[in-house]
Amino acid sequence: MTALAGATVLVTRPREQSSELCEALQQAGARVILLPTLSIEPIPITALQRNLILDLDRYRFVICVSPNAARLGLEALADYWPQWPVQQQWFAVGPATGAAMADWGLDLKVAQQGATSETLLDWPELQELRDHKILILRGEGGRETLADTLRQRGASVDYLELYRRTAPAEDPAPLLVALQQPGAVILTVTSGDGLRNLMTMVGAQLPRLQACPLVVVSGRLAEFARQQGFHDVTQAQSPAASDMIKAIGAIQQQES
Repeated sequence: MTALAGATVLVTRPREQSSELCEALQQAGARVILLPTLSIEPIPITALQRNLILDLDRYRFVICVSPNAARLGLEALADYWPQWPVQQQWFAVGPATGAAMADWGLDLKVAQQGATSETLLDWPELQELRDHKILILRGEGGRETLADTLRQRGASVDYLELYRRTAPAEDPAPLLVALQQPGAVILTVTSGDGLRNLMTMVGAQLPRLQACPLVVVSGRLAEFARQQGFHDVTQAQSPAASDMIKAIGAIQQQES
């Protein structure tokens, strides 16, 4: 018998980023409901952003906080920089972001599995930053902790915002049907915005949704989920498919 036989698992990742997890869950025996609760919409490059790109060689460090930021940012930067500036260190938050940057010929350091933006703050290169400039590649409206701390350490920090997260026009009917059937749907969510959108999408069935086991990928998201009325919350070690399956398997064992 496969590890997740009998489990029904909701995957809420953006459609273009969901295939690896969906395939791994199906191979483990789970029934998968794919309902993307976020869509990644690239932001057109503005005159201000173009100036940041043209000034790339003024930055000692460049930080990519997500695979989307890495992919969209490097494509935009490469249009202006056929050769990367020398003596410039790049950082990636997590292996997935590192993988998106791996083939670009960068001087790259990758935070390991389960890392967050704050993990970078422990690295020796980012302790004494007086007179250093740092560029952070991210989505629109991200968290400020990383940049605020870097500024406190003396750095000048700029953002190159490359995409916005929007609520996609997806049909929640398969999830709504599953919520009415015996047995819990195991939910997987990787962001606060995605959870908010999911709660909106189910409408009047929100209480049934809140009763389902929920797998998240960070302590911050777990706390937010509990504040939204989810009580059965499990934190996976990382967003990697293998770690998500381990967390789901633990829930299966508790319910059997």
